[in-house]
Amino acid sequence: MRTQPILNRFPARVKRWLAAGLLFSAIPFELNAQTEVRKNQLGIFTGLGKMGGGLGVNPQLGLVYERKFTNHSSLELGARWMFAHFKSTGFTQTATGKAYHRTQESYDYFSMPVLYKFTSSIVNVSAGPVLNLMTGKFETNESWSTIRSFEKPFNTLNVGAMFKVGKAIHFKNRFVLEPEVGVSKSGYFKKPVWETNVILKYKL
Repeated sequence: MRTQPILNRFPARVKRWLAAGLLFSAIPFELNAQTEVRKNQLGIFTGLGKMGGGLGVNPQLGLVYERKFTNHSSLELGARWMFAHFKSTGFTQTATGKAYHRTQESYDYFSMPVLYKFTSSIVNVSAGPVLNLMTGKFETNESWSTIRSFEKPFNTLNVGAMFKVGKAIHFKNRFVLEPEVGVSKSGYFKKPVWETNVILKYKL
């Protein structure tokens, strides 16, 4: 006597319920895999910043690390470097004619923000303290020009504040592109430092 497969012994209604149960039992595992939240993000950024003291608009580079605590809250740490370089030529009138003088100025502005970040599908907002340090070098072949003046002497650490607004664009599963605009207050300048950047982050 031939034996029938075990499933054929069940009524059609029971077989439909078994199939549905197997299907729904697999769904939660797939959803968990797709919605897994990666809490750490590491990235690089580049942009432009407007410093005070007559330094104008200058390039900026940096690193950023973000640690998510909830879907909407995270801690953002950064290391930023903005630099300005100038060359100029002037002259003084002498009895024998014009005496030309050349000067060269180099300024490096470092900042390390520690920010609370609120994230949403519409916009991201970050705010918090920032530690600033500025170095400078002034070279000339004559004592023709006067070095620029700032609110604080070089190599003096000071604490300021930073506020940023950005928009995260997720792609390739683990990559995030985030354009942002920000403003910060530094002890070196009377006016705020404005900046606009594009950050590329990787979800660890």
